[in-house]
Amino acid sequence: MIEPTKEAWQPLLEKKLPALLHVLAWGIYATLVFYGNFARMSPEAFFVHYGLAFGMHAGSFYLNYLYLVPKSLPRHSVTRFLGINLLSALLMAAAVLVVEDLLLAESNCVKRITNGDLLPLLTRISNYIIFALFGLLIRLSVDWYRKVQRDKEKENEHLKSELAVLKAQINPHFLFNSLNNLYALSLRQAAETPDVILRISEMMRYLLYETNAEMVPLEKEIEMIRTYVAMHELRSKSGEGIQFETSGNLQAVMIQPLLLLPLVENVFKHGSLPMAIRVSFAGNVLRIYTENRLRAAGPELSGGVGIANLRRRLALLYPRVHELALQQTGDSFTADLTIQLSSTAHD
Repeated sequence: MIEPTKEAWQPLLEKKLPALLHVLAWGIYATLVFYGNFARMSPEAFFVHYGLAFGMHAGSFYLNYLYLVPKSLPRHSVTRFLGINLLSALLMAAAVLVVEDLLLAESNCVKRITNGDLLPLLTRISNYIIFALFGLLIRLSVDWYRKVQRDKEKENEHLKSELAVLKAQINPHFLFNSLNNLYALSLRQAAETPDVILRISEMMRYLLYETNAEMVPLEKEIEMIRTYVAMHELRSKSGEGIQFETSGNLQAVMIQPLLLLPLVENVFKHGSLPMAIRVSFAGNVLRIYTENRLRAAGPELSGGVGIANLRRRLALLYPRVHELALQQTGDSFTADLTIQLSSTAHD
């Protein structure tokens, strides 16, 4: 189903949220390091040692997160990616050790390395690798999430465009059928022709001015159907044999515009008297049931613009919560549509 339009604050939140998450994560990391190590060493040694370590960790993370993964890795080989990381790890680790020896009198990391003790160097290289892996994994996760969101937005835009086309098909389809009715009346110069034109004018007004919204009150759709039925009652003169009933609290229900009209059109286009149209709403379920006797041409069981259009719109708007059953028994044809509406579709 098409997702609702974003609130005004959502784009701003989505833009600022990544930066806030980064600040929060680094803040938590710094806090854990502080409480775990501050009491074990002098303040000067703590801030120099862990300040340099923090800078190296952040450098390793953002080198991968901002540059190597999104820009270098897609364009170059994995070998080059690993080589750059290895070189960066060596340079950063060496720089940290030299600076720490210069700032702290008690530090002798460089001397230990020259004497064959590689533990200080290997420790910092391993730390680089850990944060480089964090940068790699988080960047891949972020890019995957953004791709999924872009695909969803593209799909949503595609669905909106398809729905607009489907809804646009209904107006000319309805006008075509109405003109056929007028043509039949004009051939026999029927006295009810002006009244039929008036009914068509009322329906076209609704189609032009009140169906552009995503949702409309069901009551307005019902009035549209009443007008459509009344037009055909004029054609049949007596109006006998046409039954139209409604039940339930229809005033509180919102639906997609022009969703029920194709079934009603199908009754009059392909059916003959007697005809029955029933619309009901109970227990969050909207139902429209139609029944009519068959003409020789038969109803639109699977093809035709009206029913095909309706099937596609239902699949897009109400996936897995609707059921449309078309059945022919002898000379009788029935259509039964049920839609399970969400609580937001009615009060």
